[in-house]
Amino acid sequence: MPTKHDGFIKAQLLRPFVNLAKARGNNVDATLKSFGLSDADLRDPHKAVHAEIIYGLTNTLADRANDPHLGYHVAETIDMKTWLPIQDAFENARTIGDYYTRFLLSVPEQASSVRHTLTVTAQRAKYAVIRTVQTHQNPLQVEGFGMGLHIRTLRQLAQSHWKPESVMMETAFPAALPMAPTGVLIKRAALSGLALSFPSTWLTFPVRTQDNRSGDIPKSRDQDLSIISALRTAARPLLSNRNLRPQDYAQALGMAPARLEASLRLQNTTLARELKRLRVDVAKEEFVGPCRTVAAVAQTLGYSDQSHFARFFRSQTGMSPRQYKRSLQHIKE
Repeated sequence: MPTKHDGFIKAQLLRPFVNLAKARGNNVDATLKSFGLSDADLRDPHKAVHAEIIYGLTNTLADRANDPHLGYHVAETIDMKTWLPIQDAFENARTIGDYYTRFLLSVPEQASSVRHTLTVTAQRAKYAVIRTVQTHQNPLQVEGFGMGLHIRTLRQLAQSHWKPESVMMETAFPAALPMAPTGVLIKRAALSGLALSFPSTWLTFPVRTQDNRSGDIPKSRDQDLSIISALRTAARPLLSNRNLRPQDYAQALGMAPARLEASLRLQNTTLARELKRLRVDVAKEEFVGPCRTVAAVAQTLGYSDQSHFARFFRSQTGMSPRQYKRSLQHIKE
């Protein structure tokens, strides 16, 4: 346990950040080395580093990935059943209240830099994560990860009871979140940490996460509603490499290939179909820029042959790339 001195966090908790940054083509080994770490450190279950390093490293990864919301995107893509701080709670909780109690008790095993509390009144329950250490680095990406993870977890636990307008997230770093990503009310607050509040009655709602203990295949559509958006986030920086295999995309998401395939099947789609849709959407976004040529967009999407890309684009949209670009000009006029 990293509790000898305040402010320490298990190094292995950095792995989801490093994996996503690596999937986006960043030289993560050089970044780790600049902070005195290696990939072996992230695999060592006993290695603990100070929060100062954690915050600095995650912020640097975000800068080099050119993603101001990297932490939130990590939370979108992480396999929650395998992330250590929530693994036991996620697999064994029988109610939402049971989940938060288990989570609160497991956190000290992974970090001594934060204190978790659950406060309940007749109307509202508030789960708060309070930092107990002062650092020079701000915890922007760690905060984004925490907010994304807690919102995603509560949404999944609540299932059909989920009402985002009843949920409020308080944070000193609202910029760590994309604009209104989930419908939850985001409130700027002068606190060292974050606080998620929701109706107290939700604590009594049963959860069925334990149904998935024995396998890696999801049992309900509700549990994987975010898989498509998570896939689009992880796959976008990989589109320039058309030689990637399904397992490469699964690795970028932090999940097993079989689970990715099954999760997409529950949404009545496939990896190939979603990658086609993503390529078309990215191409359309790229064509909005007046200086983006068809050849440049084709290269961005991994096509060395411009005519091959043009045939693909026409097959998906009914227009050639040049016809689509001309249509945009008409719209502007």
